Amino acid sequence: MPSPEETTAAAREFLADHPEAEDAFAALVERDARDEPWTFADIDLDSGRFGELVARDLAHEVDTGYRLENPNAIRAAIESGPADAADTTDAATDSSTATEGSDDDGSETAAGDIVMSRVSSVADIDVLTFLGLLGGLLVVASARLVAAPAVFQQDFVVSPSNDTYFFRYWQEQLAARADGIFDLGLFADMGGAAGTRPLAHAVNWWLTVLLGGVDAAPMVAAWLPVVASVCLGYFVYRTARLLTSDVRVALAAVLFYGLAPVNVVYTSVGFLDHQAHQYLWLGLLVATLTALGVDLSRRDAQSETEPDQQAIARAHAQNTTMWPIALALAVAVAASAHAYGGSPLTFVPVAAVVGLRVALDVRRDLSPTYANAPLLAGLALGAAGALAAHLALGWHESIAAVTPVLVAGGAFVVVGLGELWRRVSLPPLALVAAEAVVAVGGLVAYARLRPGDIERLRTRAADLFFREGITETVSLFSPDFAVVFGPLLQLGLGFYFAIAVLAVATWATARRYEPGWLVLVCFAWYYTLLATIQVRFAGQLAIMIAPFAGIGLVYLLSAIDIARPVAALGRGDDVSPSTRGRSSRGRPSRTGADSEPGGETAITSLALPEGTRLRGYLAATVALVLLFNLLLVPSLVGQTTHDRAQFDAALTVDSHAEDVDREYPQNFVLSQWGDNRMYNYFVNGEARSYSYARSNYDQFLTATHPDEWYNRFQDRVGYVVVTERENAPPTESTYTTLYDGLGVGVNDTAATGHYQLLTATEGIRTFAVVPGATISVPEPSSVGVENGTVTATTTVTVPNSSGEVTATGTTFEYERHAAVSNGTATIRVAHPGEYQVGTQSVTVTNDAVHNGNQTVVQSG
Repeated sequence: MPSPEETTAAAREFLADHPEAEDAFAALVERDARDEPWTFADIDLDSGRFGELVARDLAHEVDTGYRLENPNAIRAAIESGPADAADTTDAATDSSTATEGSDDDGSETAAGDIVMSRVSSVADIDVLTFLGLLGGLLVVASARLVAAPAVFQQDFVVSPSNDTYFFRYWQEQLAARADGIFDLGLFADMGGAAGTRPLAHAVNWWLTVLLGGVDAAPMVAAWLPVVASVCLGYFVYRTARLLTSDVRVALAAVLFYGLAPVNVVYTSVGFLDHQAHQYLWLGLLVATLTALGVDLSRRDAQSETEPDQQAIARAHAQNTTMWPIALALAVAVAASAHAYGGSPLTFVPVAAVVGLRVALDVRRDLSPTYANAPLLAGLALGAAGALAAHLALGWHESIAAVTPVLVAGGAFVVVGLGELWRRVSLPPLALVAAEAVVAVGGLVAYARLRPGDIERLRTRAADLFFREGITETVSLFSPDFAVVFGPLLQLGLGFYFAIAVLAVATWATARRYEPGWLVLVCFAWYYTLLATIQVRFAGQLAIMIAPFAGIGLVYLLSAIDIARPVAALGRGDDVSPSTRGRSSRGRPSRTGADSEPGGETAITSLALPEGTRLRGYLAATVALVLLFNLLLVPSLVGQTTHDRAQFDAALTVDSHAEDVDREYPQNFVLSQWGDNRMYNYFVNGEARSYSYARSNYDQFLTATHPDEWYNRFQDRVGYVVVTERENAPPTESTYTTLYDGLGVGVNDTAATGHYQLLTATEGIRTFAVVPGATISVPEPSSVGVENGTVTATTTVTVPNSSGEVTATGTTFEYERHAAVSNGTATIRVAHPGEYQVGTQSVTVTNDAVHNGNQTVVQSG
């Protein structure tokens, strides 16, 4: 249903074309006000005027006849009078001038305004559409706040996952060193933070300093991913609207992106990792490439006569509105190069877009030089920025900085080759093969010139694609989920809507001149391939397929007659000059705000269906489609957060370390590697690496004598956190001794002498690694020991913050044994208390336990 603004515009155009019909039109408004349907026999309009009313969406059919669309809007049009013919003539003149591609300043205006109105203008958004966009972005933010209860605990920000604490470590380290937001020298002296993700670290510390310094670090860590996701949601909206000219598709795309479970996980509140930065710059990269492509395709389609192809290309290159977009592209290229460790992967689809776009230009007989001038400028400037950051600031590895340079250089070569191809009229398909040869030749030459970079690239590829034991390294189409259900769990139903539309878009791009759609098609297939290898790339895939999923949803709604049809991708392949400017139904398309050059109907405003029932059907259908996402987001997010028991364990360790005055590394926490950075961040602040935990923790748990590991730790480990496991190690293992036996010997296990139980909560056991006090019994017989084994027994009471986990509560009997050797016995104990040794008792202090002091049992 058209919006009131669209109806008013259409009514004024109707009156401008048929001023003699004003009285009959006004009579219909009065009749509609009396709630009276009408038929053709009841009105004073001929069949042609009646047909136009319906064709212009000014009237619609009901059960007993016809009714006007938005009668109040039509009344306003009648009262304000018909559209000014002079304005219409001027607009037509501007459009004609732009199509001809003259060198005058006015030649750029019409087509440039078409694209820029899609890229940055919000003036064409009515209140309902604005509220729809605002609501969509609120959905994006709300989905990422699902983790809030687990993130905001006891006045702390407990970030999800493990790697987030690596970023928080550098965020605080660099912010503490900064002399303010103008400390530019720090950008060139970030130490280890400059290695693989320099831009992410730089933005993190700079925003932290801007918002208050180190004290603001937790709040920046919490909210930066959410803010970045909302900004990316807007890029998704603009990209989808650019391509489809349909606000409904754009808003649906925002919802599918915003509720894609895997993307939510990587950008939820507190998830300060490289993904938020990487996704944002990727969204800008795709949006700018799309805007540059759409400008060309709309210029090509807007004329009703056979256009001058070279004039179209020149007009695109001379359009001043394209150069700010080229500058934004340059920023996206430079930023993407330094956002994360695998940044060279980002530029593979960019290279594909350039190569295929030049082939499309040649097939359409457009000059590749003019058609790609802003694109080349953006790539070249971005590559220069990426290389400058590497050389001047020491950012990232050389391969990351050189990759955009290779892509930009290859783009110039390919455009030159395409220009030659067009001039000699060679087949466009052969150009694609020639481009592939150029690409392979360039890579071979680079490998010979810089073999070290290639070797490093292989290492990085191995890290990305061949690491095992990490959940995100499995395939999106894992057999564990029957292949087809993996996308449902990670992306929701939007994937299945999108993949069908993506296939259609691929076909349309191959058949028609659609450089705008080419961008999203290339990126979507590329990230589908990467996600097939590793599900970690499904986060990027969620961004790329969102517009396709939006088209699929609107198509579904139109198929069940609760929405207007979607026109995107619906134009035929062979659009002759005589059919340009006509709608898909064969009647003249409107030239107002609701039509696009090339005959595609633009829907620039939201309009709800008439009637409560249809609105209910609409809401129910959308809710049903998004239901799986709504159900899956909390469960998937919950797999990455740290629960209350884990955080309590971290606070307990921190408190104990402060009480006994332990400094790093004596307060290092050994735990399963997936939680290791979290524990150490809150205990000692050292969250740079989890390599020690990953190398030693499993070996430690499967060992049979935990006390023997004390010497192996060599003051490297101060605390151990043991978490419940589904597949527990053998009965005689350290895991059983510490988790089931709590280190004090309950549940038929052996007590330990170096692991002091701090807390025993549901699913978690926390221990301090201590030297242990020694109880010396110089004369065992004098204390009543006759069988050659001396036993020391005490009662251990352990604070329990999450409820009891054993039948005896938090009080345990702790018993240690030692054999008599050379007439004496020495017993090592890990807990302070009053010990009963034979007939004597002896008191062991906490200082003795932590300093390894000896207590002697006096003879009875």
